[in-house]
Amino acid sequence: MGTAAPGPHTGHDLDSRDQIAELVTRFYRQIAQDDRFHHWFATIAGVDWHAHVGDLTDYWAGLLLDEEPHRPADEVIRAHRWLHEARPFDDELFERWLEIFDTTLDAGWSGPRAETARRRAHGIAWAMAKRLTGSATRQRS
Repeated sequence: MGTAAPGPHTGHDLDSRDQIAELVTRFYRQIAQDDRFHHWFATIAGVDWHAHVGDLTDYWAGLLLDEEPHRPADEVIRAHRWLHEARPFDDELFERWLEIFDTTLDAGWSGPRAETARRRAHGIAWAMAKRLTGSATRQRS
């Protein structure tokens, strides 16, 4: 497994559901192909990825476009707890998740909403690391 190219820069900000859906699709394509995440993707082989990408698009549209429904962070953390319990996450996993997120974002989007997405992703990763692992993984801006 490796990591595929992230796709062309759109020349846009994350100012529509279509742009957000494209970010989510590119990001999870990268995550799914990354060696560091292989175990978890094998564990969740039964997931309907088409539906999951829709749910993730809804989540990010809630954060970036103030669309409803907006899922609270606690719900997102709870949704990942069983994966952590199956095989514990560690600081390096969170760092890699952020690296892939930042790379995917930088390769495709720029603007105020893209920077808000970056800040939110870093906050989510930091909160998830703290709640699931007890780690004080550094929060990057």
